[in-house]
Amino acid sequence: MGDGIGGPVAAVLAGNTFEMVISHVRKDNKDEYGKTERITIAKIDNPDEPQYTDTTREQLEVALKGKFVSCNVQYRDSKTDVLVCNVFVQKPPEGF
Repeated sequence: MGDGIGGPVAAVLAGNTFEMVISHVRKDNKDEYGKTERITIAKIDNPDEPQYTDTTREQLEVALKGKFVSCNVQYRDSKTDVLVCNVFVQKPPEGF
């Protein structure tokens, strides 16, 4: 896919899956996205913790809940309807 989406993490569902409120989409995205999407992490880039490894739900919640993340969508899993993404923890955009 290669689409880009961003927004705050609303809930952590598992050690590698979270729900995100979609507040930003790239103008050249090829697909449509809902107001919220479930995201499974393919790869994560967090400047506060650069050595990301598999985590528990609780650890991921501490790292991501309430933070603004951007996601580079790799694909949508056709069985679970979950987006598999590379995830980047960022500072919220101006006025957010």
